[in-house]
Amino acid sequence: MRRLLIQTAIATLAFTSSAYADEQVRTLQPFTAIDSKGAYSIVVEGGKTQSVKLSGTDKFIGNLVTEVVNGELKIYHRDGGGKNANGDPRIIITVPSLVKFIGEGAGETVLKNMAGERLDVSYQGAGRFAAQGKVKLLRLKAQGVGEVDTKDLAAERADVNFNGIGNVKVSASDTLNAVVNGMGNLTYYGKPRHLNKTVNGIGNVNAGD
Repeated sequence: MRRLLIQTAIATLAFTSSAYADEQVRTLQPFTAIDSKGAYSIVVEGGKTQSVKLSGTDKFIGNLVTEVVNGELKIYHRDGGGKNANGDPRIIITVPSLVKFIGEGAGETVLKNMAGERLDVSYQGAGRFAAQGKVKLLRLKAQGVGEVDTKDLAAERADVNFNGIGNVKVSASDTLNAVVNGMGNLTYYGKPRHLNKTVNGIGNVNAGD
């Protein structure tokens, strides 16, 4: 009887594990840009061989679309964003070079080891976005109530357009062009030599160092 109970428990655990946690690696055409929509965590690391790995439930993975169109990886969920996905759905991406990222949703997005002449970022939602690396030009458009932290992304020039009530951190060593609309807070680092700022509303632009 005891052996039967143990075997039943093991079988139940195995079924639960397969139902709530799985991984899949997808082979895709080369891309240098990403457009993601949904409520899941994404980690993108530059300077490495391209790969796309999904982690989550069978349902999440089965309904997640990843397709490359004109050099841009589009990521979206067939049910409208995967808002009710169980577990901890994640997408881990490595890519030799990334020049543009578009994100919309409520998850956490992290860009690591970004490098190059220019990086364009457009982020909208109630999640958290962070980026790290070094680029000459950062063009950042942020909208929503989330947190955008690019303090560790060292840019020579940063053009920032922020609409919302969240917080944005940015780093620029030469020039910062900042436009803040609404109630948001923009904190800049790097002690830029040239600062051009426009604030519409009760938001603010302040130095962080």
